[in-house]
Amino acid sequence: MRKLLTTLICTTIAATGMLSAQAAKKNDPDKKEVEKLLKEIGGEHYVERMKIRDFCSMRYEMPDGEDGYWHVLSGQLKEGGYHVIIYNNVPEYLGFYKVDFEPEEYEEGKIMLNSGDADEDGNAYYFDLPIPSKGPAQTVRIDGVPSKFVKNPRLEKKEGGGPALAGGIPAVPKEKSASGEVIDYRDWTINMGGKAVTVNAIFVKVERGKVTIKNAKNGREAEIPGSALSDEDKEYVRRITTK
Repeated sequence: MRKLLTTLICTTIAATGMLSAQAAKKNDPDKKEVEKLLKEIGGEHYVERMKIRDFCSMRYEMPDGEDGYWHVLSGQLKEGGYHVIIYNNVPEYLGFYKVDFEPEEYEEGKIMLNSGDADEDGNAYYFDLPIPSKGPAQTVRIDGVPSKFVKNPRLEKKEGGGPALAGGIPAVPKEKSASGEVIDYRDWTINMGGKAVTVNAIFVKVERGKVTIKNAKNGREAEIPGSALSDEDKEYVRRITTK
């Protein structure tokens, strides 16, 4: 029987109570790590003396009814304008929109950019930058001017299928294990309550006999007793954690 890791999380809570409290929360990116990553990528993704600030986490409903999140940061450019920086809930950097107006408010499915104008009552007038549940569009129009979504060049499509992010932006981490093997998303078989549950996830760590894996779909982590893994999974963990 094939189910998603979110089902496994609920089962783990009920059966063992061993799931980390962090698993059900938003995975907000750390601002310092964001700046570090953007500097590493370079090019148009990072402009010198760009001031980065946290902006918002936008909740949306995924097709299976689970909550998903887009995490948005604002990068103010010295020469004028802004980068609207978007992360998913893994969290992974997806890319940015360059806009002329400051992100100031947000509502479901959209960032509101302050136009600098106001109505007759003195209320600010906003331009909308839509971020739908399916992910950032390739191009949006702000005050009639097209703004292209500049993707993170480090996100690569996985050969032979595999997890892909909403909005058609696939992501495959390319970290290597202690033995030099590339760590990637894979199917894990976990035995819980006499049932075998298959989930697509990536190895995070092993500690005190418990293996932490991260859901390919929503980035949530689950701590699994090593004894609940299949023999193939146990061998995989042994192989990637042995130098």
